[in-house]
Amino acid sequence: MLKADEKRAQKLVGTSASDCQTSIMLSAERTPVEAIADVANALCWLNEQCLEKKAHRQALMKGGRAALKKLGEF
Repeated sequence: MLKADEKRAQKLVGTSASDCQTSIMLSAERTPVEAIADVANALCWLNEQCLEKKAHRQALMKGGRAALKKLGEF
């Protein structure tokens, strides 16, 4: 994983689950492709670090679904 991707994942997961979800949802509205990439990178980083963080995973998945829905509208 690239350092920039790792830092972005740490930034998302280092906040509360609510803040993580808000950040991803806003990103999904503006740049859905980047939001999907952020979700994938954050989930991979969580797996690599063996971190559970169930609430964060759920928030990331909700944001990922919103980004996919936004892409479907184009």
